[in-house]
Amino acid sequence: MAGPSSEDAAFSTAVADIAPAFANKAGATPARVDPWCRAFAWGAMLAGSIIPMIYGRFADENQYAMPIAQVLVLVIAAVIFSRLSRLRRLSAFLLTIAILRLGWSVIAPALGDWLPVQNLINNLDWGPKIFVTRLLNVAGALLMLITFIGRHVTRDDLFLRIGQLNAPVKPERILWFRSPLRWWHLGPLILVIFAMAMTAFLFTHLRPDFWQLSQQWQLFPWAVATAALNAANEEFQFRCVPLAHLRDVLPLREAVWLTAVFFGLAHYFGQPSGWLGVMMATIAGFIWAKSMVETRGAGWAFGMHMAQDIVIFYFLAMSVKN
Repeated sequence: MAGPSSEDAAFSTAVADIAPAFANKAGATPARVDPWCRAFAWGAMLAGSIIPMIYGRFADENQYAMPIAQVLVLVIAAVIFSRLSRLRRLSAFLLTIAILRLGWSVIAPALGDWLPVQNLINNLDWGPKIFVTRLLNVAGALLMLITFIGRHVTRDDLFLRIGQLNAPVKPERILWFRSPLRWWHLGPLILVIFAMAMTAFLFTHLRPDFWQLSQQWQLFPWAVATAALNAANEEFQFRCVPLAHLRDVLPLREAVWLTAVFFGLAHYFGQPSGWLGVMMATIAGFIWAKSMVETRGAGWAFGMHMAQDIVIFYFLAMSVKN
């Protein structure tokens, strides 16, 4: 058998350099994982995701009671952990989960219920109305800046750059390829696969009226603006910030999976929805977080996420009953 080519050898070297390069820029992966930190990290994520799923089925007019209670418990836990040497490194992540819950389940809905905002939204056409409702969720992203107080967090830690779009892809068991591949080739392929899967899911669940599509092209600027806003907001809140705060808590690959599961569970009542939607969003979250880590930037994650949201936007538009 022929030996590896020089190109394959160069690719393997580049893949091997991913983790050290990331460690130099975004904090070293902990040499030894504290089992208590691991348990509390996964426990806080799962509790913060599953309790809202259960509560959402039985919520009455007092829809803010459970989210506020969760936020208070997480904040108290974060304060207590910040005083304990063994668990101190986990406090910022707990605060991140608390702010995520506060932003998405309390602040954004409360702003939406505020009479001046309601009057504004009611007087808007469908496209700008969807944009404004997504804009309300940005409040949580702004609040997340609190989690950086007293901590040295850089743009590299948060992946707030485009990144190396042609970086090598580290092989994974759940991915189908074994030959050398780069993100410049995998990214567009994943984008097409996700778009097809999302189209099939939304067609089944929303039953859109495709005859409306010819009338919806005027919504394209709003589709792009809404998708860009939502993608940037969710990437920052569900991946950039949690990954930055988990870099000293869990191994990098485990942190990627934790954020992926977190993102998936958050979509139970979203689009895609239900348990199939949770599975689809978890896979997407894993691919997007993996792209961040390996390219050391959010370029591919943002682009793939934005494309998905444009598909969702148009399916929702075609499902509106006139």
